[in-house]
Amino acid sequence: MLGTEPRQRRHLSRYLLSASVYAFSLLVQLYVSTWSDFVSLQGVLAYVGVLSLVVAGFYAAIRSGASRRFDDPSLTVAQMVFAIVALAGAYVINPPVRGMLLMIVALVLIFGAFILTPRDCRRLGWFSVAALGLAMGVGTLMAPPLFPVPIEALHFLFSAVVLPTIASLAGQLSRLRFDLRAQKGELSGALERIRVLATRDELTGLPNRRHAQDLLAIEAKRSWQERAPLCLCLIDLDHFKRVNDTLGHAAGDEVLRIVARYATPLLRETDVLTRWGGEEFLLLLPDTHPADAEWVVERLRERLGSVETWRERPELRVTFSGGITAHREGETMQETIARADDMLYRAKTAGRDRVLLAA
Repeated sequence: MLGTEPRQRRHLSRYLLSASVYAFSLLVQLYVSTWSDFVSLQGVLAYVGVLSLVVAGFYAAIRSGASRRFDDPSLTVAQMVFAIVALAGAYVINPPVRGMLLMIVALVLIFGAFILTPRDCRRLGWFSVAALGLAMGVGTLMAPPLFPVPIEALHFLFSAVVLPTIASLAGQLSRLRFDLRAQKGELSGALERIRVLATRDELTGLPNRRHAQDLLAIEAKRSWQERAPLCLCLIDLDHFKRVNDTLGHAAGDEVLRIVARYATPLLRETDVLTRWGGEEFLLLLPDTHPADAEWVVERLRERLGSVETWRERPELRVTFSGGITAHREGETMQETIARADDMLYRAKTAGRDRVLLAA
């Protein structure tokens, strides 16, 4: 009956709540029509039938998803306008229970707090006053004995004071709802920024060392469970200190950004380049055998070291040295990283701008 989509279920649950009020009101009118001489039972039955068809139409539109084409997929405004008009009609049809209908109109206005803007809530409040005022005027003209002018004047005064007040309160609740939604959005944005700051390097946008350690633990566990190969490569930019000393730290920061920007597209989707610290980067190569890892890193070294990469800032051109190793069964990740660091040191000692693979 409510469907499976959460938002649709919320819309239909509110609809069914309002439909239960409709049903109660219609049953009361049917009961009163059995002993009231003002309107025939057949007339009330026709009125109830038309209202039931419209109410069923609202359900069909929401349940089928047809209402999603509108700005208000729950059709709240349309339902409220219809309810107010229907109650105004019932006010004329069943004079003995017209006082009860005023309370139901007030209840209808409360539904606006769930979705309407404060302005729309106020508008519907005054619309309900106008609709009821028209019904009172029609009743007074059609059957003065059943609609005494003094009583109708009091009813109208009651409506003109209470209904806009209720609508205003519903608008304030609606404003609180909008404010809470905005605060929730701001909180979600703040949490996302905190998450990024906690997991990303601010300078390069790459995963930082803390996040890299989490990724290492995850990949090590997966490698052990699936018996899948896992390789690491420690990368160190050659003569990076010289760039900082001669051109300044701003130039050094730009070098790191260029490396991160150009390196990421050169890697495979499964590879993860992280900022390990200073001018060092750690490259994770899941599901990769050592020979394949060497090919990936060599290609990266050649492309990053090319003149084309540094065409816009040739004075910043740097190369890198790398140490590659495979994670071995039974060893800790610290031992694997230490072996990669040893290979990096050997690559530096051997003349830099090269990649060495641990045997």
